[in-house]
Amino acid sequence: MKNKKRILKIVSLLLTCAVVLSAALIIRDRKKDFNSAEKSTVAMNTIMTQKIYSEVPGSQITDIITIVNVLEKMISFKDIDSQLSILNREGTLDNGAIADVLRVCTEISEKSGGVFDVTVGELSELWGIGTENENIPEAEEISSLLSECGYEKISINGSTVTFDGDFSVDLGAVGKGMACDYIMNYLMSSEGVNGGVVSVGGSIVVYGQRNKAGDKWRVAVRHPRNEGELLGVISLSEGFVSTSGDYERYFEENGKRYHHILDAESGYPCESGLISVTVVCDSGILSDALSTACFILGREKGEKLLSEYGAAGIFVDKDMNITTVGDIDFEY
Repeated sequence: MKNKKRILKIVSLLLTCAVVLSAALIIRDRKKDFNSAEKSTVAMNTIMTQKIYSEVPGSQITDIITIVNVLEKMISFKDIDSQLSILNREGTLDNGAIADVLRVCTEISEKSGGVFDVTVGELSELWGIGTENENIPEAEEISSLLSECGYEKISINGSTVTFDGDFSVDLGAVGKGMACDYIMNYLMSSEGVNGGVVSVGGSIVVYGQRNKAGDKWRVAVRHPRNEGELLGVISLSEGFVSTSGDYERYFEENGKRYHHILDAESGYPCESGLISVTVVCDSGILSDALSTACFILGREKGEKLLSEYGAAGIFVDKDMNITTVGDIDFEY
């Protein structure tokens, strides 16, 4: 039954995404200087939407889908044959891409005081939020798994990653941002590409130009409580945008919402007073990791973390108060 509900939810999201993006694209396409093509599909267990402006835009769309699918096979927590699963089983792996992303993750873990931590994979599985196995675990189970976790137990030497502990890494908090980095690199190296905007779930990359006038891209930010509505619009020339919120995957029990963003210190869904955080910066992985870390930290500590990276952000609290941080052009 839950699988059926999940399928219906994906279809609903796809339709909503199409409506929201079509509205946004009407704004962007007032000056139709470049050829373009667009497509929405399912990738990384979420909706991926592309609009590419180029001489032959259809070819890039196909390539990007392939790039994201290949990346997913490498970093999937669920795929037993993925490179990440091999690392989790054997405790060691020689893979430059995974080593690089874990360098970023462990740095964010340290700067966030450990509340952001990708070593809580088994704890996420225990909660099962967004799956047919979602439940509230026993406190003893949570405590037992937390005692094994810890980003400081990860060692990285060149392209080799080694674990010193009985835990599993889950890159779900940064995988979509990582995909956006790969997409940006592809677009930058592709001939005949004028520009493009690609969303992979809550992470978005914008590259190049959408018209000869050089107008900024306009990226819609979802309203965290009213499905199908926009919170506002970010204008930017190029870069990455990632949003983390308590509405993405959650269940409710006895009037309490249990969402998928876990505080690695407590082992429970974080209660920072925030319901949505959007981060804008020049790295997909960073934007994804920072949006999650800031969501857990709360507004004040989150602001300080963003300032360390020269990133900008939008914080929305449970009373729908909106705070913008850093150099960001946001209309709401």
